[in-house]
Amino acid sequence: MNHISRNRQFVWLALYATFVFFAGGRWNVPLAAWLAPLFAIRFYRDSEHAGRGFLWLWLATALPTIIGWHGATFMAFVHPVAEPLFFILLAPVGLSAYVLDRLYARRFAPSLWLTLVFPVAATALDFFSSTGSPFGSFGAAAYSQREVIWLMQLAAVSGLWGITFVMYWFASVANTVWEQGWAWRKVRRVVLVYAGVLLLVVAFGAGRLALAQPAAQQPIVAGFSLPPGQVNTLLAQLGRGDRDGFTAATLDLHARQLAQMRDAAQNGAQIVALQEGAGLGFTADVAQLLVDAAALAQAEEIYIVLPTFAVDPTGKAQPENVVRIIDPTGAVVLEHVKFGGTLFEGSRTGSGVLQTVDTPFGRLSAVICWDADFPDIMRQAGAQDVDLLFVPANDWYEVRDIHAGMATFRAVENGMALFRQTGNGVSLVADAYGRIVNRVDALAAAKAGDLTARQQVTAPVGSAPTLYPIVGDLAGWAMLGGLVLVVAILWIKRRR
Repeated sequence: MNHISRNRQFVWLALYATFVFFAGGRWNVPLAAWLAPLFAIRFYRDSEHAGRGFLWLWLATALPTIIGWHGATFMAFVHPVAEPLFFILLAPVGLSAYVLDRLYARRFAPSLWLTLVFPVAATALDFFSSTGSPFGSFGAAAYSQREVIWLMQLAAVSGLWGITFVMYWFASVANTVWEQGWAWRKVRRVVLVYAGVLLLVVAFGAGRLALAQPAAQQPIVAGFSLPPGQVNTLLAQLGRGDRDGFTAATLDLHARQLAQMRDAAQNGAQIVALQEGAGLGFTADVAQLLVDAAALAQAEEIYIVLPTFAVDPTGKAQPENVVRIIDPTGAVVLEHVKFGGTLFEGSRTGSGVLQTVDTPFGRLSAVICWDADFPDIMRQAGAQDVDLLFVPANDWYEVRDIHAGMATFRAVENGMALFRQTGNGVSLVADAYGRIVNRVDALAAAKAGDLTARQQVTAPVGSAPTLYPIVGDLAGWAMLGGLVLVVAILWIKRRR
């Protein structure tokens, strides 16, 4: 390889690293996720030495990812080096798709089916890393498109994996056109097939949005959060052994929350929802909060979505992170124990079975924060025709936009409205098509003087038909099967 070619090759690597930085993380630019694999393929196919090229690709993946996602994962709370180490070790998994692409590109003539090798492998690996993981689907490539509403509609059919496949197929097709010197006669079939598929995706997304029916119900829903950092402050107080101070602070908190709920009801709210862990306290104090909240719901004739975090004063039992829905008669009509993320938080793990309740405002359900990162669990909501899902959550600064954007995909997949009330993060209301109706950044709101990230909106409650709750992750499993086939064909080819 001559000097000019080598310099050009590292230009592709630099462009890849730049786009990786903006793909999916804290400074997300949706287009970057389409362009990053394009230049990675170009760089690695042109690499004279496969091993050395892979090391460069590993470096160009890990460093921008570490910077672009800094502080946005649970690993950041484990140890200062845990998060960088996690990304360094994880990078080779996704890069395996580039290895397969290079091997195929060097053994087979350019063709339509050859362009499918990379997207099938990359999507399969993305699906594999999101299946059975304690992180759920956190970090899946499709989340980089959280602001592209027409493309998000594809999730109603294929889940995340159809979106991922379309993105990666673009990179493979573009490289075929590049290698063939933009000769239309040679690339016409490849380009027309991909363009046709992409046009169908655009038409489906745009058509689904254009034909969206008005919400069946529009109740007034109010939500409020704790002042930023208050949950952590109270837990730290308990950790220092100040039990009396913790009790006094949480009882004062409960009194203020009851007053806020009453105020919201008297200002027209028909449903009031709080953030994850809002009802923090020792077990007996949380039980009293539930009694008082039930009396309030009955007196004001409202529904209350009340998340609690009950701590056993003896320390013998794990804390219980639970969300309950209390109806206007004062009865607890739904109780859900948090399923996801409890491995890291040290609280009791729920069954992952979603509960529903029928109300004059449609069918309601509720999960907690990290639960919404598990699409296979959440499709129970679509299968049960949930109209409005409540997702009380508690985030932190670096993850706030990432995590809120992820939740909106659950609305699209299952065709349901979403009300996400979040502490230390982004609270939002989305309709059954993932369109944001209201958004409040708790940290920005605190700077403006609103410490509770309050939102009171007319929520667009109603379901929309989707295929995902029926077929589930069939697209992901198909990609995994395709990956096995790709590896098998290559193995047979090498044997011969």
